[in-house]
Amino acid sequence: MTISEQPAGFWSYVHADNDAEDGRVLRLCERIEAEYSLITGNEIHMFVDRDDISWGGRWRETIDDALAATTFFIPIVTARYLKRPECRRELIQFAQHAERRGVKELLLPILYTVVPNLKEDSDDEVNAIVASTQYEDWTALRLEDEQGPLYRAAVNKLALRLAEIADTISERPEVLTAVAEDAALTEEVSDDAPGLLDDMAEVEVLFPTWTKTIETLSSEITEIGDLFTDYAPKLGTAGRSSGAAAKLAVARRLASELDPMADRILDTATEYADQALRMDSAISGILLNIADDFSNVGDDGEFEKFAEGIRGLRDGGEKAVQGLDGMNDSAQRAGSMSRDLRKPLAKISRALQRFMDGQGLFDEWVRRIDAIEAARG
Repeated sequence: MTISEQPAGFWSYVHADNDAEDGRVLRLCERIEAEYSLITGNEIHMFVDRDDISWGGRWRETIDDALAATTFFIPIVTARYLKRPECRRELIQFAQHAERRGVKELLLPILYTVVPNLKEDSDDEVNAIVASTQYEDWTALRLEDEQGPLYRAAVNKLALRLAEIADTISERPEVLTAVAEDAALTEEVSDDAPGLLDDMAEVEVLFPTWTKTIETLSSEITEIGDLFTDYAPKLGTAGRSSGAAAKLAVARRLASELDPMADRILDTATEYADQALRMDSAISGILLNIADDFSNVGDDGEFEKFAEGIRGLRDGGEKAVQGLDGMNDSAQRAGSMSRDLRKPLAKISRALQRFMDGQGLFDEWVRRIDAIEAARG
């Protein structure tokens, strides 16, 4: 492996987790870098701060291009990590990117604490992605003495694994899947296989479906907001007139009406995220193709139509996220009134999380469209 081919990595973590561990999360990164250099004679550079300009630049290169370089993504998975929108967005984007390139091994999670529902058939796409990898279990090791033999051996094992993956991938030909596994876009390669404009048209067919999903979500947000508005005076009156028992009874009635609404909004948000995830491979392939050579499009008007459609969906989704976020904040304040309310409110929180997962992909597509247009002047 030449110097130019030496690997790099994104060390993705939550600052609060590192603080809670008195800096052990970042020290683990430093130890792995040092151990990798010791056993291979080569360097591996880890980008550790997503707010740093070097992280952003390298991230865009990695996600936008089919790079010959080997770049790992190492998320430090904790319960807090799985709740952070930016962490979830990065993990989903990298997983999709690695899938397109045929290098899934470059996603190497470290399970730092025990988290619930970590299984491949989880209804949470991030949990399912992590569970589907050969993650490193650090839940017991993080409690070991950093200078002790068990901890040092585990660092060595992880560094060896990174080196083995890097060597394996360096000998593998570069691939880039430009079409999705979605049946609507899968064709046998032949003389009459679809071209780029055909692929763009296939994606555009789904625009009304996405628009309908966003409209449904907005309607459901309004419905839940109206329910809380209706119950607010009832809860206030109950609290003043009859004490906690009456207030609890009202809260329970609210919970019974809210629960089916929460189920519906969770289903809608999950559908939105699933639609975006299914189409990410196709849309990213299209954008990579165009970024490589705009003449592949052959029709400026078609690209403008495609870009306008993606932007419109992104903007509509952004408004829905703002509405869902605001409604969620208001709803969560009511959670302290009754245990009965916590179940539907947890579903609403998960709905917000799912919708933001899908919205993150739309944001990324628009960023890449902006880059294409800026490059063209």
